[in-house]
Amino acid sequence: MELQEKLLDKKRELQRSIDRKKDSLMITVRESTDDLSMYDQHPADLASELYEREKDAGLLEMMELELQNINDALNRYQNGEYGICSICGEAIEPERLERLIYTTQCIQCARKAKDNFTRPAEEDISFSGAMSDRGETLEIAGYDFYDSDN
Repeated sequence: MELQEKLLDKKRELQRSIDRKKDSLMITVRESTDDLSMYDQHPADLASELYEREKDAGLLEMMELELQNINDALNRYQNGEYGICSICGEAIEPERLERLIYTTQCIQCARKAKDNFTRPAEEDISFSGAMSDRGETLEIAGYDFYDSDN
């Protein structure tokens, strides 16, 4: 199958999934739970429904981003730039394009970009295990969190 056809097929598939997800998110919580009144519902009973709706919203956002990536790949194909690494200018490996059809980087450049990722500074101080490794303690209300005597 030609590359452009693969990209178009993927675009159509994503668009159908996005449309279905949007349709399901348009249904109100009241309609989706089949309850006549929300008044008598305990908040915990609705927590699962809320979780599922938030998860669906996140999945929709991911699908829309993937659709944007597919559209970008189609533009690159039409401009004769598809399959060329945006960093080094070399050809992207066919196996990589087969697996990740909209990629813009060859495997070597992608690995280099991954290796350059640095963790946020907040993580240096927020992991309590690292604090205890340095001999520091975590206190809550004036008590040592790890002290078993309290």
